[in-house]
Amino acid sequence: MTQFSLVELAQQGDPGAIATLLNQALQPRGVMAKVLLMDSCLQVLLSSTRPLAQQTFVSFLNRQISDYGAKSIQLVKVYGQQIGEDVPTWYAEFVPLFDDSSELLSELELAELEKPRPETNDFLATLRTFQFAAVFPYRDVISLGLYQNHLVKILLFFGLFPLVVDLVTPDKASLQQTAWMLGIYYASIWGVVLYNLIKPPQFSWRDTLKCVLFTAFVGIPMLLFFQQVPPFSAFYAVIGAGMIPRMIGFVLGVGVLEELCKALPVYLFLLRPGKLQDPLTSAFYGAASGLGFAMAEGATYSLIYRFSLTRGDLDVGSYVIANTIRFVSLPLFHAILAGIVGYFMGLAAINPSRRSAIIFIGVAIAAALHGFYNTFAGNVLGLLVIGFSILLFVTYIRRSKQMVEEMQKAEMGYRGVKINP
Repeated sequence: MTQFSLVELAQQGDPGAIATLLNQALQPRGVMAKVLLMDSCLQVLLSSTRPLAQQTFVSFLNRQISDYGAKSIQLVKVYGQQIGEDVPTWYAEFVPLFDDSSELLSELELAELEKPRPETNDFLATLRTFQFAAVFPYRDVISLGLYQNHLVKILLFFGLFPLVVDLVTPDKASLQQTAWMLGIYYASIWGVVLYNLIKPPQFSWRDTLKCVLFTAFVGIPMLLFFQQVPPFSAFYAVIGAGMIPRMIGFVLGVGVLEELCKALPVYLFLLRPGKLQDPLTSAFYGAASGLGFAMAEGATYSLIYRFSLTRGDLDVGSYVIANTIRFVSLPLFHAILAGIVGYFMGLAAINPSRRSAIIFIGVAIAAALHGFYNTFAGNVLGLLVIGFSILLFVTYIRRSKQMVEEMQKAEMGYRGVKINP
């Protein structure tokens, strides 16, 4: 094919002819051009063993393609790629200016293509292809719409909470103050997790805080008082005996008393006034009460662990592990057990004719699991008890609809209401 024929085809927008003409000028200079025409857009990939100067090659292509005068080409996209790289190092686009008076690229300009460009210049040229607002969308960051997202609020809270505490607390904050802050932090994490697991139909910040604060500051002092009162004092007394007495003491003493303590605000604020209408809501409030219990207990045990570390009864590693278990694992366990009792209290609200028996079952299950864990804490059996408790609670949540229907049928049967099969 003659040179004249190639030019005619290029003027008609033939990508093959354009590629041939471009390569006639570029290949002697170590550059290969690949051309593709799609929907009036001409795409040109330039590849070479050396870095290609973006501005120079884009100017060259603009002059060449404009000289062809192919009206079918409305946009040109150019990619510069170094051989051996997976992706182009730079990208540019332009609209060809079809000017009959334009001159062909001079030999001096062609020679400019052969000059190697410093890598720094190519890098800076590449950087200039990015828009600042695109790679650093600061306007979106400071917009109010972003903070209306629930997950964004959670991320900010849990990411910044410890840092804020560090800023506002005195340089010599007491161990008890630090323990309370850690307790609040980890309890908040579990609160969010449990809320999303349970999805309580009725949720109130006020009732949640009432359950948490009542247990932490009223329930626990009551618990300490009843520990000294028979028959609980007798159960606490046998904890240090053999395996069987130890289990009995932990179940009927520690388990029953602590689970009743955590269930008390749910009973006083929700069940007795008749506010409960479903077990999922009461399970969540029970879990919140359990987290309040865990916060107060964690602050107390932190002091005990600190004294043990000072006396040499604990090494630093054991001290860190003990506190981690106390602030991370056990708050969830307390919340799960209290959630189980709360769940049964919600069922009792649906089936009031059997209220006492239903609440008894919930407390018995939670107290037994609590006592079994305390008996076998520190070994595999203790681990299995906590794992089983978590899965049992999830099962209750998943079977909630079925259990509610069973309780409603039982209540209607008690009242003499005929139930259709």
